[in-house]
Amino acid sequence: MSTDLQDTAREAIEFLRKVREDNPRNVTSVFFVEKRSSEKFDSYRPQISAELQDKILELVLPNTIQSLGLPVVQYNPIGAADGENELQIPSQVPCVETFLNSIEESDLFVDMNGIRVPKINFYCIKISYNGQMIYLFRQFTKMNRLRKGILGQLVSNELQEIVSDFLGIDEYVDVVLFNEALLILNHISMERIFNYKDKFIETTRTAIGAIVTQGVMIGVERFYEDCLRDIRIMKRLTNLMSQERLPLFFDNFDNVPRIVEALGLDIEFDDGKMIYRDRSQLFHIVNLMSDSLPCCTPRLFHSSVSSLRALID
Repeated sequence: MSTDLQDTAREAIEFLRKVREDNPRNVTSVFFVEKRSSEKFDSYRPQISAELQDKILELVLPNTIQSLGLPVVQYNPIGAADGENELQIPSQVPCVETFLNSIEESDLFVDMNGIRVPKINFYCIKISYNGQMIYLFRQFTKMNRLRKGILGQLVSNELQEIVSDFLGIDEYVDVVLFNEALLILNHISMERIFNYKDKFIETTRTAIGAIVTQGVMIGVERFYEDCLRDIRIMKRLTNLMSQERLPLFFDNFDNVPRIVEALGLDIEFDDGKMIYRDRSQLFHIVNLMSDSLPCCTPRLFHSSVSSLRALID
């Protein structure tokens, strides 16, 4: 675990604890956000009384402070282990900037008559205090099940249905933006809030472009189409691209036929090129790319085969 990564979480905890201890007034804003596209977010900021702001902070901060205390690792597209948070640089997540632009006063919606509650994708609680700002994000679609039910209130001993749409805030937070860092408490929610699938698609296209340039695969068009149909594969490709392992795969491509034969994989070659036939080969090929095949000696060859066999099994 990197000390720098953990320090970022520690600083966020200290800031939130300071807010709780000082109990400042009117430091909280809430934005409800509808994602029109990756480039267009509509953010709505309702007026909130000082008393309600206090209740929101008292609801959200204790659980957030506790959750931020978990070990922090660098963001991995494939996912994090249970009991770990992740850290990512906001500039690597383009829709963070889209959100920040949407809450500029010139673009912000303060008239709540135009809000379409069923279309809201997430909300963000912004706390500004002592010259610092922290943003707490929460995916909103978790409220859909409640919205489909019946809500009621007691009026003079009678249960009456509440027929208007409602906006809910709970005690959980999925992502924290603080000091130029994204602290990810819920991996899947971060990807959904910030349309991170777009990043996976973009990186997959870059990887396929490199494969085409190197000329190591026959059937690359079908391989590309099948990659785009499987989010797990796109995450694997994004991970190996972030680790710069694909160039190593090309550098060691002469070893691929030996690895394939040793593992008994259903992959054939023609004129030194790997033949991609169908989706049954997809994970095997991406695993080969991820391992990068640094097996120039018998010892390293057997080591590489063992590591790939573990992945495949």
